[in-house]
Amino acid sequence: MKAILLLSLSLIACSNVDNKALQDYLAIAPSNPDVIKNKRVQPLIKLYNQFKHIPLAEQLNETYAENFFFNDTLVTLHNRRELQKYFEHTQKNIDSMSFKILDVQETGYDVFIRWTMHTKFTVMGQSSNVQSIGMSHLRFNNEGKIILHQDYWDSMQGFYQHIPIIGGVLQWIKNGLQEY
Repeated sequence: MKAILLLSLSLIACSNVDNKALQDYLAIAPSNPDVIKNKRVQPLIKLYNQFKHIPLAEQLNETYAENFFFNDTLVTLHNRRELQKYFEHTQKNIDSMSFKILDVQETGYDVFIRWTMHTKFTVMGQSSNVQSIGMSHLRFNNEGKIILHQDYWDSMQGFYQHIPIIGGVLQWIKNGLQEY
């Protein structure tokens, strides 16, 4: 009985996320073609779009201040050394990643970025191809480097749901909540 339950949970965890929600969202809130013109976010776009293929130290130095607040819903970090170590670990554990900025809003010192991210990764032999919708709150210092980076996205759908067994339990809970 336990083996059947574990097998069922594993299979549920490895199912693909329904991309209809992403398509529905983008139909209502499409991207703004002028986002590419925003010079403040160009180093960030370059970093994330070339993430898998670049040496990180130079691009992180161009993008982030030495000390900062960074939270991507998975980890909270406070300096470039920690971020470089985290990103190098991530580089090794993903197959590919692309990042598309949909919109940029600026208010005083704050910049808010609406984005989609497409990531391919393999966990315990199971390949996942995931698209996520998110927002980032950024704040820059006088040199134009990021001193605050807070992401807002559904890490369950974008990551945890794709881990065998854990993902199955989370999907079971999510499905139970959708009955309301």
